[in-house]
Amino acid sequence: MSYAAIRDRIRSGDLLSWSHDRWDSWYDFKVQMVRMATQSEYCHVGIAWVTAGRVFVLEAVQPRIRIFPLSSLRPFYWLPMGITWTPELEEFAMVRVGDPYSEWQAMAAFFNHLASGADRVWQCAEYVDQILKTAGINLACKPVPTDIVRAAQRLGAPLELAE
Repeated sequence: MSYAAIRDRIRSGDLLSWSHDRWDSWYDFKVQMVRMATQSEYCHVGIAWVTAGRVFVLEAVQPRIRIFPLSSLRPFYWLPMGITWTPELEEFAMVRVGDPYSEWQAMAAFFNHLASGADRVWQCAEYVDQILKTAGINLACKPVPTDIVRAAQRLGAPLELAE
């Protein structure tokens, strides 16, 4: 489905996910190695944030948590979560913008050795997991992208590809 067709339906707190099929750079190579090692369809997750008529993604990427225009990150998968985006939830998400990202924590999460939210260093699924927990949604899964997406689907969130 086109991004234009779903843009107005995306709400703050919705889950966003990406897959990856390129091999053009060192970054692409690292992502593909992680995907193969983890047998993962998804390599990244973030949370939608809608404000001032724009749709952004809150995401933990190298080197830190950032806010980025969602329209620049297509294609992506959209999972509506039905979250009530309160000022307290927004504050929880926003106060972490600028915190550092850690590839080591991403690896630790895969091997189930990550105490999610225990420090102010993040990887993408850990950040998403903590936002969803703050919203009252406990996915009860490892904080890795594929597990986050599958757990959200088990809770009834439909998955749509936006191109």
